[in-house]
Amino acid sequence: MSEIDLESITIEIEEQLARKAYPADFPDLPPVPTGRYNSPAFAELERREIWGKTWLLACLADELAEPGAYVLFERCGVSVIVSRGRDDVIRAFHNVCRHRASAIVQEPKGKAMRFVCPYHSWSYGLDGALLSVPEKHNFNCLVKAERGLVPVRCETWRGMIFINLDPNARPLAESLAPLAAQTAGFPLEDLIVYDRYSIEIDCNWKLALHNFLEGYHTTTVHPNTLAPYLLPRSFTVSLLDHGHARIAVRKSKQASLYSTDNGASDSVSDVFKQYAISIGCFPNNFFALDPNGFAIQSFWPVSETKSVMDIHVVGPKSAPSSPEYWSEMRKVMDCIAAEDLRLFQGIQNGVQSGAAPDIMMGFQERTPYWLEEEIDRRIGLDRVPAGMAIQQVLQSQSVS
Repeated sequence: MSEIDLESITIEIEEQLARKAYPADFPDLPPVPTGRYNSPAFAELERREIWGKTWLLACLADELAEPGAYVLFERCGVSVIVSRGRDDVIRAFHNVCRHRASAIVQEPKGKAMRFVCPYHSWSYGLDGALLSVPEKHNFNCLVKAERGLVPVRCETWRGMIFINLDPNARPLAESLAPLAAQTAGFPLEDLIVYDRYSIEIDCNWKLALHNFLEGYHTTTVHPNTLAPYLLPRSFTVSLLDHGHARIAVRKSKQASLYSTDNGASDSVSDVFKQYAISIGCFPNNFFALDPNGFAIQSFWPVSETKSVMDIHVVGPKSAPSSPEYWSEMRKVMDCIAAEDLRLFQGIQNGVQSGAAPDIMMGFQERTPYWLEEEIDRRIGLDRVPAGMAIQQVLQSQSVS
């Protein structure tokens, strides 16, 4: 599929609804070793090869609307300042003073035209340059031009701001190229952030993300909240290069889970009004493109058995804008999330118990299997610990 459109999605959905047997041309999905979800050694490989070398969603452009606006990214053991400069350029820097390594910024977000270290008042410009040093005469060898903040790669894709700790990583646009066609027709550049919060989760980050990449659990876990608005059997997937995925599900009630279509979303293509189109953005992001607002969910490791989910509640400019609307949406989101969250610790306990050396995934769970395959490809197939590797069976099923 070169672009997402109403006709092609409709055909895909109808074929899925007519399916009565396991697809003859689709490979069996081998069991997934549970050691991937409680092993410190595997978590360390992910730290180096996934979190240290992959584009990570830091914030949205709407959060940095003015020069001096900043957001502090603090995940995966690093602290990074992401800010908009006086020249309107968005940059990122390690939140580490070049004097005695103190954290410079302490608030999660704000506005500052210069960054001043709270320890000894060294100050830095929005471009990272060292501007002033109190009692500079006490530093005989100081060259200010060599003591600016350490930069972090920072690039923007359709209003979403990503950072990468690897200076040699491929460009963001190349990494996210497979998502371009799948999101065409939805004004991601115009997203407004109405709320941002985090939820701690008592399980491995991958186990939590798996839940949102499949619809098999919908009728069991969400019978009164989510299931009435969707037709779970219509769940279809496009596995995309670089570990990404596009999910489509037919809506069974109205244009949105949160509100009936108010007719104001002229900038949104009809396919996003008639179908629930969701994106899995490797390595750790999931979002369902709803014209009336949705959540961008990012899953981060805290340890091999605990994680945190960051949530941006967003909507395009054409979505309803009243605070009451977004307050009610938050309640709906939290209710649905609670239905999932109550199960996660039990899943983690199960994989740690030793009773289940592996877990099984079926055809409708091919998206989480695709995630696991890509993780191994990023780590290096020859470097995955014995007994934890994923068999690479889905490559022939992916599309660019």
